Amino acid sequence: MKKFLILCAAIIFFAGCGHDENQFKTEKISAAEGALTLTRDGKISLSRSLSVYANTSGAVVEKFFKDGDTVAAGQEIFKIGSAAAQTDLLKAKADLGAAMTSLARETAKKNPVDEIQAEISELQERVRILEDEAAGETIRAQVAGQIVANIHTGQDVKANETVLAHIGSSDTVVVRFEVSAEEKNFLSTGSPKISLKLPDGTTYPRAASITFPNDKTAEAAFANDGTLRLGETIQLEIGNANLPNAVLVPESAIQKRDGENFVLVVDENKNVVMKKISLVGKKENKFIVSDGLKAGDAVIIESASSTENLK
Repeated sequence: MKKFLILCAAIIFFAGCGHDENQFKTEKISAAEGALTLTRDGKISLSRSLSVYANTSGAVVEKFFKDGDTVAAGQEIFKIGSAAAQTDLLKAKADLGAAMTSLARETAKKNPVDEIQAEISELQERVRILEDEAAGETIRAQVAGQIVANIHTGQDVKANETVLAHIGSSDTVVVRFEVSAEEKNFLSTGSPKISLKLPDGTTYPRAASITFPNDKTAEAAFANDGTLRLGETIQLEIGNANLPNAVLVPESAIQKRDGENFVLVVDENKNVVMKKISLVGKKENKFIVSDGLKAGDAVIIESASSTENLK
């Protein structure tokens, strides 16, 4: 991050003006030629499922399953209530317990307890009200099947808008991932070899089929032999990829910020320009970039100022 901020400062300083060749160390990037292996991170999801919507607004105060569990029709799966009421309820119960202890102590001493009894009555009423608010509404599964949560405990939800979970069969599962127009064309017309890497590093033995729900999303579907668990994080490898516009970029040129990747490019006018890029894989010690750059671009891999400041 420190290096990123230093290089960003360089952009501001040098924007709109030429730079001295000694100020930056650059490297001209080359085209990613030949067959490539692309990678995508994703999660195992249901291929066909029924979405479970919240039928009341509030917060998810309880979830009664783990991703991949099999649920029966009518089984409780969520409780929607008020998270604030849950917190207030715990405090009110603690206050009530302390008041009851105080009542017992003062009664044993034969001291007046009218005020304590009045406080207890008020706290008991408050606990009753908060219990109603916190209890909220129970959400039940409409059908039987395997379930995957779409939200987490404590998350606010809106009636008839928020999807709480998906229920379906895991006989066939999918991994969804974003694709560029070039990648979609290759996956549609080429001969991609798609494999699934499991968390233990092994390769899943069954082949995938590819479909496209929309122009920017692909789904790799796998027949499930029982080892693929819903919600599990995996990596897809797409072999035999041919992306004519892909380039190879050294790792030292890539900057990451807010979950996105950037490089600094010295353009034909010798100005420093920040460009957002998409990383789709790795070849030897360089990253494969599918868009944002072209072969011959000069990317900054180090600056004199950053070297001095990072020592």
